[in-house]
Amino acid sequence: MYHYFESGLPNVYLANGYEWHDTPYGPAISIHEAEALHEAIACTLVEQKPWLTGREVRFLRHYLDLSQAQLGELLGVQDQSVRRWEKLGRVPRAADHAVRLVFRDLTASSSLRLPELVQHLAQQESPDSLHYRFRPRARKERWQAAA
Repeated sequence: MYHYFESGLPNVYLANGYEWHDTPYGPAISIHEAEALHEAIACTLVEQKPWLTGREVRFLRHYLDLSQAQLGELLGVQDQSVRRWEKLGRVPRAADHAVRLVFRDLTASSSLRLPELVQHLAQQESPDSLHYRFRPRARKERWQAAA
C-alpha cells in the first residue's frame, strides 16, 4: 500500500493503481489515472467526511482550480478567511457546508442529492483519525474509495 503524500493530505493510501519504477536517480512511482484519483478523493471528502480540515479545503480548492480569492468570492468571504482556514485547519461549519455546495455546483460529481448529503453529514461523528484507501474499480476503470 502506498501512502499518497503527493495529494497534500496525510490520510490517503493507495491499495493499487500505481507502479514503482527504477530510474537512474532511484525508485520512482507512477500513478494510473491521477486526475480520476483526485476526483475520487474529492468526492469522498465531500460526501463522507463529517468535517473538512484546512488541508482538505485546500485540496478541494486546488482540484477546482480556484485561487483563495476566487473561493472566497464564491463563499462570500474574504480570501484571508480561506487562507486562515487552510493554514490553521479549523473550518467553520457554515463554510464547510458552503465548500461542499461549491464543489457540487462546479463539478456535478457528487452522487448524493443535497438533502441526503446534509442528513448524512449530520449523522457523522467528527473523528480526526479517518483514513481513506483508494483503488481502481477494475483494470482501466475509474478510481473509487475502498471499503
